[in-house]
Amino acid sequence: MTAAFALAALLSACGGGGGGGGGHHNPPPPVYPPPVAERGPLYDFTPLGLPGSTYGNVERQGIANGGLVAGSAWDAAGNVRAFYYNGKTNIDLGSFGGNGAQAFSVSRCGHVAGWGSTKDGVPHAFFYDGSLHDLGTLGGGDSYGNVITTCGRVAGWAATAAGQWHAFYHDGTTMRDLGTFGGTRSFALAVNNVGQVAGYAYGPGDAWYHAFIYDARSGAPIQDLGSLSQSSIALDINDAGQVVGYSRAASGEVRAFRFDAGTMHDLGLPAGALGSEARAINAAGWAVGNVVYPDARQTVFLHDGTTLRELGTLNGGRWSDAVAINASGLAIGSSFDPVSIAQHATAWGAAYGLVDLNTRVTDLPKGLVLVAALALADDGAIVVRTNQGLGLLRPQK
Repeated sequence: MTAAFALAALLSACGGGGGGGGGHHNPPPPVYPPPVAERGPLYDFTPLGLPGSTYGNVERQGIANGGLVAGSAWDAAGNVRAFYYNGKTNIDLGSFGGNGAQAFSVSRCGHVAGWGSTKDGVPHAFFYDGSLHDLGTLGGGDSYGNVITTCGRVAGWAATAAGQWHAFYHDGTTMRDLGTFGGTRSFALAVNNVGQVAGYAYGPGDAWYHAFIYDARSGAPIQDLGSLSQSSIALDINDAGQVVGYSRAASGEVRAFRFDAGTMHDLGLPAGALGSEARAINAAGWAVGNVVYPDARQTVFLHDGTTLRELGTLNGGRWSDAVAINASGLAIGSSFDPVSIAQHATAWGAAYGLVDLNTRVTDLPKGLVLVAALALADDGAIVVRTNQGLGLLRPQK
């Protein structure tokens, strides 16, 4: 299982990642009216990626204040390279002698976590601080650095000598095996800046999986957060130790949760909804995610710690997706626009609601369409996927 496959499998299992517009041919790019300030910030656009890349991706944790971005770029032959944008220049991070690498997370210090292949083609987790450092494995073949703290501690998953995948925490010197709940697998998906890791681990016989927290300050075994039903996955954690994710019943029903003060809270559902998933949480405890309905509609929600409310779709469409929320409450994602018959990158702010980010960029190149917002920094910068590659949106002063 590669890191990208594991993350894609996780999202597909809980209904995320779909565009709602499959099967449509790309129409001519729409012509937008000049943007106006009262509909939210205006942005400047900067292309991202490596020369010769035809596709790119940046995970939610792949951006930090100051326009720092870490991500992955594929060329026409399908080779993938890890890159770091330091605010001015795109840097190819290289590998450990192989022909592949991916970067998943960047800290505000400009440190990056990901994986690079060895000369034998085996992925190894890395830490980048100007040089690429091999973090090793847990005794097996491969490892994947998934998330990084401000101080450069990395969490992810690695193969053990027994051939299992276990979550790890690398403290700068040693890779710690975080173990499981009696099963064969565990994965670290988020980390905060005080050294707490969130993810999920399997129980005996791999019959179920539960969200966990690991606290590097104590080094105690992973804490089982339980479940609202049978299984659960933690997707994000803030510095207060609040965790969000989803719980899955044996029937397949999915419910968003927030864990805090020792309790897993069901975030509830709007009337008529079938299920929900919480994707991200900010410092104030606000969570964003998605709600699904029996007729296959999907809409973005925001939970402010008390109330869940839907944030809508573009032009009355049937699909929207949320991936991140920052400290000021700005949320990003995408929505299928039935007018242009295409998926567009979106942002939501309390003062102006849901907006199409294509209408907020003053220097958008002709023919370029912002398809999805992928990552968001607390200073308001946004990484977007376009019809021509990756880009960075920086708020105008």
